[in-house]
Amino acid sequence: MKSCFKKSLVLFTFMGFLVLFCGLAQAGDYLEIARKTGITITEDADGVITWTGEFGGQNKPNGPLKGKKIGVLAASEFSDHQAYYFMSFIGEFGGELEFVLDDNHLWKETRPNVGAMLPHGMWGLNLDEPRVMGGSNKADKWVALSKADPLKYDAMLIIGGHSGDVMCADPMATEFLKKVADNGAVIAGIGAGIMPMIRIGIMNGKKCTGNATVDYMLKEIADFRSASVITDGKIITGRDTADSAAVLRALCQAFDANFVDEHKGILKGKTVMIMITEDWEDIEMSGPMIELMYRGANIVIGLFEPQMKARAALLGLDVRTGNFGCTVPIQEIPLSYYKIIKEEDLKMSDFDLFFIPGAFNPWQIAVKHRQFLRDAYAAGKYVAFICHGAIPIAAADLVRGKKVAGWMACYDSVTIMGGVHVTDAAAIIDGRLVSGQTPPQVPEFTDAMTAALLMDQ
Repeated sequence: MKSCFKKSLVLFTFMGFLVLFCGLAQAGDYLEIARKTGITITEDADGVITWTGEFGGQNKPNGPLKGKKIGVLAASEFSDHQAYYFMSFIGEFGGELEFVLDDNHLWKETRPNVGAMLPHGMWGLNLDEPRVMGGSNKADKWVALSKADPLKYDAMLIIGGHSGDVMCADPMATEFLKKVADNGAVIAGIGAGIMPMIRIGIMNGKKCTGNATVDYMLKEIADFRSASVITDGKIITGRDTADSAAVLRALCQAFDANFVDEHKGILKGKTVMIMITEDWEDIEMSGPMIELMYRGANIVIGLFEPQMKARAALLGLDVRTGNFGCTVPIQEIPLSYYKIIKEEDLKMSDFDLFFIPGAFNPWQIAVKHRQFLRDAYAAGKYVAFICHGAIPIAAADLVRGKKVAGWMACYDSVTIMGGVHVTDAAAIIDGRLVSGQTPPQVPEFTDAMTAALLMDQ
């Protein structure tokens, strides 16, 4: 009996080491994928993995879009979530993004900026030097449509929302887009962003996709397919906001026929929970969520009771609002792509990792939900956070002896509670804590979450 027990113990131990080795190998393989962009990733003697160096939070030097000027065309009422995603991730593939903002749109603005000369998104985002990106070189470049040179772009991406409808009524916008297309640039549109492409005649006879705002027209004039993204020559069409990451990969493929994406589906079987109260940093939720969905992760939004409502008018309603106006439920992404689970219905078995977007969402968590953080950490979950997100982690006494990235406002919280606040790291994995710096470092933070999840394969 003892002999059988010893053999079983040896076998169990061997299998445990084998699982651990395979997980580490896969995580190690993923770090090599991440390094291909040109980012520096180091691992110290204590096993702390750090995204660092001059390219942290900046456009990367390598990738299929290297040296390419990618215009993102927007009129009033554009898709905020798509804008957040592309300003975060185009630079990860080497591209240089420039927003082209329609300052000639006939409707000017509807809500809430009537009379503004430059467009705002459906939920309130501005793209003229968007403050959410700080000093990053990713999205500080923009030009008014009336001053834009249509001959300087290698690709033009028309984001969705109601923006495409507005452009169809603006001859300056359609004439500009036609000149870009006639110059041989790649033209990509998502959802209603395809409307001006229809107007200038470049969709006729093309294989394509799109959402319900355009599908009935495309079925008459083009070869419509029900798909996430379709490429036909230099025309790329995407179905909707949830397909933004697939559209970006199609753009990469358009410039490099040998491009092979190594991210798609890599997190299949993993579940990520986004911890939401109120007043989160919109880009820090939208960017990672869209990319993690593409990487195959199941997404759960965990709704936690806020201390106070960010928008007093919503008091009593089960709607949560981000810092710039995006909401949960997410109006641009159907619930078929993610789940919403209230705090009282969440089980630890519902997720493998959770992350806390920044702004003032973390303050509310620090006030009301420290015990949940302790319980999740004790249950072996990865605890991820960005920007102000280190504050509730410190309040729950989980940073002691750990290296943590985050916004400068976290310094006192982290250091007083025994952690090390690292100011020059884009992202860090220290044990089961995964931290990111600020909005420009959303891609590195997303990669750190991915690497952490693959350690448990």
